[in-house]
Amino acid sequence: MRTWPIVAAMVSLGTVLVAAPAPARADILVPDAPDTNGIRAIGKGIKEIGAESLLVLNYSKEGSTSAIRTTNITGLTFRYFILKNLNLELNVSYFYKGENDVARQGGVFTLGGNYLINIGRGLFLNPGIAGGGFYGKQPIKDAPKGTPALTTVGGTARLGFGLAFYASPKFNLFARPEAIVFVGTVGDGSTSSSLLNVDGGFNVGMNYVF
Repeated sequence: MRTWPIVAAMVSLGTVLVAAPAPARADILVPDAPDTNGIRAIGKGIKEIGAESLLVLNYSKEGSTSAIRTTNITGLTFRYFILKNLNLELNVSYFYKGENDVARQGGVFTLGGNYLINIGRGLFLNPGIAGGGFYGKQPIKDAPKGTPALTTVGGTARLGFGLAFYASPKFNLFARPEAIVFVGTVGDGSTSSSLLNVDGGFNVGMNYVF
């Protein structure tokens, strides 16, 4: 029997299979599998925790009276990717909205989502939307010292569109313009008044990825 040609063919086939390059990785960042070729997508199960801050400065002058109003919203954010490139986000922040010696401050929480659109290795467009609520206190302007501050409470919505950059499989940075709407009431009972406040600014942050 001429078995040599068959053996030679099998050896040749095996050599080709061994020498053939392995399929390219999908460049998707997934849990416990660090990317080495540049991140093109974020896989399901990835989690992020980080800090972010939005700052708005506004100067106004009416007649001889001028005022600088500062809005700062700073807090912690947790994100979980429920699908490739789609995450749910929980944010808990402290807000400070001041005008001279009168400042409204308190806490705000939002739950929302972001969808990442890849535009380069590690670089993504990052649109997002969220909704939640807030609670705070607002001093009464020109009131005698010791006068209790008014309670302010209501709902809030956030909308942003910017960039996220995954500098490594464990770290990312993001920056985006955001609009934040506060809708609620100031004061209690019959003395309460409605509140509508819209802030726009630049939100920046950093996250640990795991």
